[in-house]
Amino acid sequence: MSNPPVIVLGGGLSGMAVAFGLAEAGWSDITIVERGEELGGLAGTFEQNGHFYPLAYHHILHRDRGLLYFLDRLGVLPQVRWRRIGMLFHLDGQFYNLADPADFLRFPMTLRDKAHFVSLMLRAFRKSDWTDWQNYSAADLIDSWGGPGVRRAMFEKLCRLKFDLPAAEISGAWLGARLHFREGSAPLGYVPGTNWTKLLCEGLARLLEEAGVRILRSSTVTRLDGTDRRIRGVELLDGTRYEADLYVSTLPTETYLDLAGTDTTPHLEPIRYTAVISAICATKQQLPRDFYWLNLASLNQTASGIFKLDSLNPTIGAPDDSCLNLMSHVPSRHEALYKKSDEEITTAYLEDFHDVFGFELVPDWFRISRLPMYSPIFLRGYRNPPVQSTTWKNVYFAGNYRAHPSIATTGTALDSGLEAAHAILVQHGQPSILLTEVASYRLRSMPRT
Repeated sequence: MSNPPVIVLGGGLSGMAVAFGLAEAGWSDITIVERGEELGGLAGTFEQNGHFYPLAYHHILHRDRGLLYFLDRLGVLPQVRWRRIGMLFHLDGQFYNLADPADFLRFPMTLRDKAHFVSLMLRAFRKSDWTDWQNYSAADLIDSWGGPGVRRAMFEKLCRLKFDLPAAEISGAWLGARLHFREGSAPLGYVPGTNWTKLLCEGLARLLEEAGVRILRSSTVTRLDGTDRRIRGVELLDGTRYEADLYVSTLPTETYLDLAGTDTTPHLEPIRYTAVISAICATKQQLPRDFYWLNLASLNQTASGIFKLDSLNPTIGAPDDSCLNLMSHVPSRHEALYKKSDEEITTAYLEDFHDVFGFELVPDWFRISRLPMYSPIFLRGYRNPPVQSTTWKNVYFAGNYRAHPSIATTGTALDSGLEAAHAILVQHGQPSILLTEVASYRLRSMPRT
């Protein structure tokens, strides 16, 4: 008996993982519809002077099992190298590395609050399941485990940098999971000589094409046609129509609802997204401080943070280049900042750099990308929508908006795609062990640089 045809909306990591999970189970009639010229979505890359760069910073987390599993399947994992990076805070004209005892003592927080901060971090590291904090806010978590002083000195600033919202409005479960992952102190991975997201996206696309998955690139969906509680077809901008028995939306929820019309699936409609402005540039100048991740915690710059990409991957770009990523988290793509011209953003970022480091940045090149729906906003009480629509019974969902309370990463995007594929297979009497294999995957070694 043949398997039903499936259309996957969106060719980002979630969409590729859905198609992979179904193809791995022997399904043959699978179509991915992708608006861009290449697969990959937010993990995409661009070329500059013969080198490849990410649209925004990306790194490999050693706890990100879904990502590690796929890198292993593609034969890329043996190339991954790991290093501990520097995370700095820039606050009121000063740099602070909280992993350095002297800097930690200098940081503007009382000794009592510093002791509470250490206790908070240790306690969060020991806790892996944060579902019991879903109804509480980040402020509730920090105040009860660290105290209001810790929240005011540090976490209010971080919540503003990420979402432009106070800690009282952000999910406590999301923040707890982020603290548990220890992004700033755990070793991060990269692949020397290249941009690893390029290897991942191209490798997955190759596997899908070899499995017979049809990939429609540069194809914009304009409408989902539905009757009698079923989506019947997909209409594209060029007037083409495609039909299938099953549909998987990996699109941002706002985009999906615009296409599908009414969908009353629980927890779907309220989801909103932050936008990101990301500038990648290269310079021959050397920075006075070595870091990978610099949080601009004074909250008086246009940029939210600066990443020195070559501090993690010394082989990115041309030899002797310093490769920087200046980026801003914007509450919405409708904000005035997001709509500013590239020239205005460039000027603002150059001013930020001068304010922080005290000298002019002279870039060899400067490229700005705008990511209109970058990350779901994980508000207090956030709940993941179910994997299957309750309105259109042949529609399934995948994407990082279903990753809560885990932090949203390349790995959780892949995981959500596999979860959607697994749900489809189970409903058709074809349980798959792929999801179990990914969940139990363990990194066997961490070659350091």
